[in-house]
Amino acid sequence: MSLFYKEEHTTCYHYTMLASANFQILHFNVSHLPQLIEVDRSVLIFLLSGEARVTCNNYRDRHQREGEMLLLPCNSCCYVKIIKECTIISCSFLPNVDFCSSFSFHDLARYIPENYSYDFPVLPVRERVAQCMTLLRQCLQDGVSCAHYHTLKERELFILLRAYYSKEELAVFFFPLLGKDVDFKDMVLMNYRSVRHINEFAELAHMSTDTFKRRFKDAFGEPVHKWMTQRKAELIYRDIVLGQKTFAEISIEHDMSSQAYLSTFCKRHFGDTPQNLRESSSFDTVLNLRT
Repeated sequence: MSLFYKEEHTTCYHYTMLASANFQILHFNVSHLPQLIEVDRSVLIFLLSGEARVTCNNYRDRHQREGEMLLLPCNSCCYVKIIKECTIISCSFLPNVDFCSSFSFHDLARYIPENYSYDFPVLPVRERVAQCMTLLRQCLQDGVSCAHYHTLKERELFILLRAYYSKEELAVFFFPLLGKDVDFKDMVLMNYRSVRHINEFAELAHMSTDTFKRRFKDAFGEPVHKWMTQRKAELIYRDIVLGQKTFAEISIEHDMSSQAYLSTFCKRHFGDTPQNLRESSSFDTVLNLRT
């Protein structure tokens, strides 16, 4: 359907450019090569059609099908291999969003099951949410991309999640973004790629190193050194298999003393040398769901 007065819409200050849009429609053709996905805000993925295998951080090669919704946390390392031609809608958001005026995003933490172990769960896209996505897709394709429209549709989406999913379902789904100290957790996820050492993180958070370590373990349930090493390993693996940087550049960027140490690190964490990892994994392209 065509828009009336299209030029008035597209020249308006509030007309949303693709890079700053909350919602995007993306189409993927079948590819034997994995594609790297970059997310600098947490993103909800609605798989409208097709099939894909998704890797997010250390949750590898998960088979996702039409009619499923998944969460890619802020700054996670994500790869996707398209099995059947896919159409998705992505929704980037900040965790300060509320489900409604009486139930905040942070309230979900109370509904996390005791001793719950996160395993990258998906949720079915239920009928009313699917209808919302269908209308959203049609309007975006028509060219309705006002920033206010994106904001209203995000609010509508979270109201629908509140209405058609149990609090327990939402709690385990959004688990990576929840915890005892959500603001602190969000700060860590937003900034961990820009720091190399724990003391830098502590300075960024305006804390002593010991205080930062205690607060981190309370929020994430594991020592900061272990968590940062795992994230570092994921980023190194990404840079190796993407193939756009030399091993010397990767060593320098990830604060390694030499290429020999990079090789030792890879053997310890991935069971092989950087060269063998690069030769066995080829990436097709890089997709940025939020810039």
